[in-house]
Amino acid sequence: MSKPPFSVVATLFVMLCGACSSSNSGLPVYIDLSDGSCSVGRTKCGNGCADLFTHPQNCGTCGLSCAAGQVCVGGTCSPACPQGLALCNSLCVNLENSAKHCGACGTACADGQICINGVCAAACAANLTPAKVYSNEGPSYACVALRSNSNNCGALGTVCPGGTACADGTCTNACPAGPNCQGQCVDVSADPNHCGSCDIACTATQVCSGGACQATCPSGLTQCARTCVNTATSFTNCGACYNECATGQVCVGGLCTTSCPATSTNCGGTCAFLPTDNYNCGACGTHCLPDESCIGATCVQSCRVDNAQLCGATATDPGRCASMSSFGQCGDCTTICLPGQTCSAGTCTNACPANQTLVSASCVAMASDESNCGAIGNTCPAGTTCIEGQCLAFVEGPPIRNCGGRPANTTVDRNNCGGCGTVCKAGQICAQSACIDNCGPDASPCGGGCADLRNDFWNCGQCGMPCQLGQACVDAACVDITTYVSTMDGAFANCGTSYADIRSDRTNCGQCGKECPLNQVCANGACGTDCGGTLTACPLIGCVDTQTSETNCSGCGYVCLPGEICLKGTCTQNCGNLANVQPCAGLCVNTTTDSNNCGTCGNACPSGQFCAKGVCATTCGAGLKRCGAACVDTTTNANDCGGCDVRCPTGKACVAGVCQP
Repeated sequence: MSKPPFSVVATLFVMLCGACSSSNSGLPVYIDLSDGSCSVGRTKCGNGCADLFTHPQNCGTCGLSCAAGQVCVGGTCSPACPQGLALCNSLCVNLENSAKHCGACGTACADGQICINGVCAAACAANLTPAKVYSNEGPSYACVALRSNSNNCGALGTVCPGGTACADGTCTNACPAGPNCQGQCVDVSADPNHCGSCDIACTATQVCSGGACQATCPSGLTQCARTCVNTATSFTNCGACYNECATGQVCVGGLCTTSCPATSTNCGGTCAFLPTDNYNCGACGTHCLPDESCIGATCVQSCRVDNAQLCGATATDPGRCASMSSFGQCGDCTTICLPGQTCSAGTCTNACPANQTLVSASCVAMASDESNCGAIGNTCPAGTTCIEGQCLAFVEGPPIRNCGGRPANTTVDRNNCGGCGTVCKAGQICAQSACIDNCGPDASPCGGGCADLRNDFWNCGQCGMPCQLGQACVDAACVDITTYVSTMDGAFANCGTSYADIRSDRTNCGQCGKECPLNQVCANGACGTDCGGTLTACPLIGCVDTQTSETNCSGCGYVCLPGEICLKGTCTQNCGNLANVQPCAGLCVNTTTDSNNCGTCGNACPSGQFCAKGVCATTCGAGLKRCGAACVDTTTNANDCGGCDVRCPTGKACVAGVCQP
């Protein structure tokens, strides 16, 4: 239904009709704010303000009264309250958090107190603050988030003016994950009063899921009134609807606890990953500005290099960094996906990528997601990782380290570079277990981070130039994945935003999203322990050539220093003094094949070209075939024998494109 515009604005209290009763005529009529205006979310109706979504005498519009025995839900008269709510004084009430009806109808908390789990209390838990709120029964107190409450934006009593909404503790025209609905930032994928758009409200018997009004919640989520909730992680609905955790606790696996999952930190009741959390950047409580991003545990004045955009920037408003893959801002700042869709790689689509499940507008990889392993909300305990939907213990061994309870490849992990907890700064990459300045030889500075413009989906050819779903960034140009891999003998597959080597990629073995067990690698599209050819199986990494790999030189996890090259299984200084290998930006680069340093350091091939024998080209030379990003001789290469990624078994060589003893 269409909603009328809401006034902006919080304490002249004028009672009309005396004491309240259970009839529709028993609700007080009063003005919220001392300047004669209504608070955000309420509308001026005659002599008072009303919440048109719930007021039985002003249901959906001023003056529209529900019949006797009816209640107002979502701006529509209904015969009964939603599931889990109680009828008190003609209103549908949550007895667990209503200060007017705390634990039972008519049990009011003292002035200034709030209601938690049906008991009056003086303080809120987590990062919430007690604040005066304006309801259809008069002013009371509730726990609010100052970072997002438009009537208490950044500080108690700060009301956002002129239709602006509260985001990141400041009033703005732009919201970080969805539209501004009459002065409030709304997640239209899940809000029952703004479901799919600002103007659609679900009925009393419906929930909002995936931007559509539905009769039930998706599997794995629990219906709490008109909202679908993940009770395994919801702080205010932990294990069951409206069960709020105590101060300092977080919700993990449906239980209130003081311990966060592996790699995250408990910051006053919120689990935060400090290297990238905008509200706890590097330390609990360090809050980045709206147009900043947390990169390398430091606030950087730029939106992130991956999947980010600046929305709402004006002469007086710096704007907000927002995800390009949210349901309410898909691909740009204003595109809202249709009901039942999801936003994947900045594109509204009806289906998730392979081996992912659509759950209320989000795609979840339950086969590998350590927070949703095998089921929504199933968080793997420390010391395990998620493989094929199961939390499995992993064995620590170089270069894989147990960092905060999760496996980390310390040779390339910029949050654990060279050792657990060593975080590379903005503008650095992690290579060969060291933080390399100026984004190294193959990446460029983008949005405070680093991106390889030749193969980065979100920054293809130049910073901020994303490809579309079904495309991959190849040689600095967006190309159709299916067409690109069609000549590669079935070795590569379209995985939505990239192509994967399904014959050797242990995370996409045989098909996109199929991950091999912890102690296995992927060879010829099947999980096993033998790589075949001249490659060595390195657990949790894959098949590597230990004669040439700078991070597995002579054996798994033996890392050469920056400036060294792995030559015949030995780390050699001065880049091995090889004519075709040069030190570029601190690392050794093969200038005959590196498209960012083709022929010499810094010589990047134009879009659509790659480096072959030190010269930028559009096709492989005579006798060579394009397999992935490389040109190979399939007549002699034991790892691409007769076709892309066809590996000869151990002990056999490739002769004329055939594996022979």
